Amino acid sequence: MSDQNAKELIAEAEKWEGIQGRIADIADVLNSPSYQTVSTESWRDEHAEQTIQWLHNARSLLILAMHHPKEKPELDWFDRGNTSGNRWLTKISKALVEWLDDTHGIKAQALPYQVEKGGVYLKDAACLAGLGVIGKNNLLIHPEWGPHVRLRSVLIQDYLPPSRPLENFNPCSRCAMPCRKACPENALAQGRFHRPSCMLQLESDRTNKIERNKDDAEGSPHLVTAWCRRCEFACPVGTY
Repeated sequence: MSDQNAKELIAEAEKWEGIQGRIADIADVLNSPSYQTVSTESWRDEHAEQTIQWLHNARSLLILAMHHPKEKPELDWFDRGNTSGNRWLTKISKALVEWLDDTHGIKAQALPYQVEKGGVYLKDAACLAGLGVIGKNNLLIHPEWGPHVRLRSVLIQDYLPPSRPLENFNPCSRCAMPCRKACPENALAQGRFHRPSCMLQLESDRTNKIERNKDDAEGSPHLVTAWCRRCEFACPVGTY
């Protein structure tokens, strides 16, 4: 697939409002830091629920970044086993799979968000594709949107020239790190991300659902999980 075809794919992805697309080499993604820190046994355990098999000999990955502004919290609200933002990204991914097949005869596959179900480590992939860098808050920092992004990926069977990682973008280098003080569980207090502490807050969010501004089909309050985003909102990079 030529450079021009790859540019056409990115342009097609970016026809969707609030979406940016970039391409990564799947071999580079599978050699990224998150994969290197996972043991074979842990990998097997993580993929115990894998629901899909990847396209044979797939070589490229389209990474989609969706802007998630502060004024649209509902994109991240979890109900009925998913979030509306993830449903939207799924719709876009599937549309791009169809476009690749119809336009170029290229087979592609929309991957699930969860690694354990057949997805990829999206932050690593997004860094390789030039969509941002990993900040000291453990979030992907996009040069325009800051950490206010959500990610999905599309596996592509043919080779596409990969996008380039960002250069000279180090948003945390002179930052006062307000994210470290914002976390209610002090998950960043030691200067690095402590996942078990973060998970305590997420479990609290899961238990203490909030009432959405509408009722369900039976007239009862519609409750959703509103995930904590304090470290994200504390970050001074990007626009809401």
